[in-house]
Amino acid sequence: MLSHVLLLCSAPSGGAGTSAESPSTSSAPHTDGDFGGAMDQDLDWKPGPELVRRPPLSGSKKADRSRTPCKVCGVWYRILGSLIKHAWSHADEQPGVCGVCGENRETPEELKDHLKTHQTTHDCSHCGKSFLTLAGLNNHTSLHTGNRPFRCSDCSKSFVNLSSLSIHRWIHVVDKPYKCDVCPKSFGLKAQLTAHKKAHAGKDQYHCNICNKQVYDRRSLTRHKMTHSGERRFSCQVCGKRFKLPGTLKAHEKTHTVRDRPFLCHMCCKTFLSSCSLVAHMKTHSGERPFVCAVCSRGFLTNEALKKHLRVHTGEAPYDCKHCGRFFKLKSTLNSHIRSHLGIKRFTCGVCGKACSRQEHLTVHMRTHNGERPYKCSQCDKAFTQSHCLKSHMRSHHGGEDAQ
Repeated sequence: MLSHVLLLCSAPSGGAGTSAESPSTSSAPHTDGDFGGAMDQDLDWKPGPELVRRPPLSGSKKADRSRTPCKVCGVWYRILGSLIKHAWSHADEQPGVCGVCGENRETPEELKDHLKTHQTTHDCSHCGKSFLTLAGLNNHTSLHTGNRPFRCSDCSKSFVNLSSLSIHRWIHVVDKPYKCDVCPKSFGLKAQLTAHKKAHAGKDQYHCNICNKQVYDRRSLTRHKMTHSGERRFSCQVCGKRFKLPGTLKAHEKTHTVRDRPFLCHMCCKTFLSSCSLVAHMKTHSGERPFVCAVCSRGFLTNEALKKHLRVHTGEAPYDCKHCGRFFKLKSTLNSHIRSHLGIKRFTCGVCGKACSRQEHLTVHMRTHNGERPYKCSQCDKAFTQSHCLKSHMRSHHGGEDAQ
């Protein structure tokens, strides 16, 4: 009898399977998609009551029927409103397929107009960009108006609302309360730690079939595969430069805006746009090199720098020139090489006016003016401006020894 009473007390008030979720349930941050909502920008968005459905018991046939997949990438959502919000992440992709209903549209603009029929949007009166929430629109509008009344007392960075400022302030806290038990990272908010842990939990679940890189969710895999494509769909409206990923475009667009650099290095007075850039810079003063090569024990400031260095040992050269077929270990080296095909010579000698396509070539050329000969023969007093000249000279010594 007691167990029966307990069961009755714990049952939902609205009847099984008929009532909408309670306000306390719907207000929590949803992790509805297979890779969660941590990466979405409009974190405050919540579906209306008419879009919320009570999640069925796991394992039941009803649970399978209630999960609706995105028609573009296949990610499953239990709440229709969450699927609609996710579908906007595919709005600029080609071909233009609606993630909600699967209908095709010829252009991104047509697809965005179609998506608005699934969900009410708020349009910016300055540039016409659409947002799913009024809060998202207000945050964007502040970029046009400059109205960001909440200012950080540590770095003077300003925000549209107090909640954003509160989250930002954790950047300045050294000892953050929520620590990852796998890696050294720590976070000010529990939700940030929860989202971060997914990177460890699912790291080996999704593999790129091109380069075998491992990522922790399907969205990251889709985004990563775009880097292998030669297509650059995202264009800067200021300078016309094109990018493969929307995130890379956003980072580039900041170079065109006048922004404060609020993060100051107190050792050399250099300033930075973000705290992570400052943290990385501070390692140059401390001598800290936390990322160590397992082959030669050389240390690096970042994991990305270590990955680039490892190509020296593996021989991997993933960047190929479309003009001549040569392969390069670094993207920057490939870009410099391509300029030689295009006849672009950005580096000019201040003495004679000779132009070079690469800085290294100009450095070697300048030795003809300043007399510098850094490559010295260990067996005679001759010296050379380039290493290959020294190597050719050394053969003359070895040849003489063979003749004797």
